[in-house]
Amino acid sequence: MTGFTAGIAAYGFFFIPAMFANFSVTSAMWGFVAFYASCIVVTWWFYARKGAEAPS
Repeated sequence: MTGFTAGIAAYGFFFIPAMFANFSVTSAMWGFVAFYASCIVVTWWFYARKGAEAPS
């Protein structure tokens, strides 16, 4: 799992500037907000909620 996370983090150094280059700044920022919000929801669902499959 650490390798997957590191791969996503490394891809961010390419993906974020590419988003700003190809889309308007406002659209890119809303895309980032939606992505990070989905990450928070997934993390809560699998790790933080009561009765989660893989509690922390």
